[in-house]
Amino acid sequence: MTNPYGVSDAEFNLIKQQAERRAGLRKEFMKQKTNPFKHATEAGYVFDPAIQKFLSMKVTTLEYFTANTRTSLFGVCAIIIPMFTYGYVIWNHRTNRENQIRKGELRYKDRMFKLQ
Repeated sequence: MTNPYGVSDAEFNLIKQQAERRAGLRKEFMKQKTNPFKHATEAGYVFDPAIQKFLSMKVTTLEYFTANTRTSLFGVCAIIIPMFTYGYVIWNHRTNRENQIRKGELRYKDRMFKLQ
């Protein structure tokens, strides 16, 4: 018998098992979270070792960071080059506009920012 979702029966059963497991874990978490006596000594939250490991990893990332060629190239390509490119574009635009104004090629009424 085919299911209405367009996947094979084995995949459909796997998806159902995963959904049941998620529902069971959610039910267990809510049971622990709403129990007023279980976590009174732990400041009212459920201790999850996986979340604790993740948060500890995020906090200590810089302690274990080592600069190498790949990270240096990423820093140069993601930070340095765009900053200098943007600065050059702005400088070039302002210089050309200033030259047009000084030479009289750009009339006062055609300027974008003017005192009226």
